[in-house]
Amino acid sequence: MRKFSAVLAVVLCAGVFMACEKEKKSTVNNILVPPHEEVVPDTIIHKMNVIDATDTAHWLGSVYQIDTHRFTSDSLSFITDNNGKRVRNNIIHVIIKRKDGSVFFDKKFTKSAFEPYLDKDYLAHSVLLGLVYNGSEKDIELLGSVGNPDILTEEFVPFNVHINKLGEVRIEKAAFKVPEGDSTMVNDNEGV
Repeated sequence: MRKFSAVLAVVLCAGVFMACEKEKKSTVNNILVPPHEEVVPDTIIHKMNVIDATDTAHWLGSVYQIDTHRFTSDSLSFITDNNGKRVRNNIIHVIIKRKDGSVFFDKKFTKSAFEPYLDKDYLAHSVLLGLVYNGSEKDIELLGSVGNPDILTEEFVPFNVHINKLGEVRIEKAAFKVPEGDSTMVNDNEGV
């Protein structure tokens, strides 16, 4: 019986010791301490997804195919966004083909094409996001955007890119249009 009591005492002491030891690791003066997490700096230069789009334009009495291809290259510079994430700039290749398949327009756009319309600070933290077909009347019109590469934000500056019948390009800053009766817009005096 003495052996059993001695063994039982040793087991109980070991259990109490282990419980106390475990408690010391997870609390300090009855305050829970989270485990230490090491912060690893983001050393990767990120790239946005490749995007391909094809549209059809009825223009000047004929049909044109507009192909846009967004990609990046390691030869391009990179920006550092507001969160410290480094992102490579994009190239957008626009090819417009005639009905017979011959090429009417072939140009690669980079952010530098929009540089005259943006202030230096905004330009330093933004990338060329996209160029999409937006209609054709007098010119073939593309809607372009330069902005924050984070897909969770909607921070960008829109541009109208006009391509005339001679293949010349004209870029202008686009204005945001608010539909009449749109109640989602906030009045300057609201919340005051």
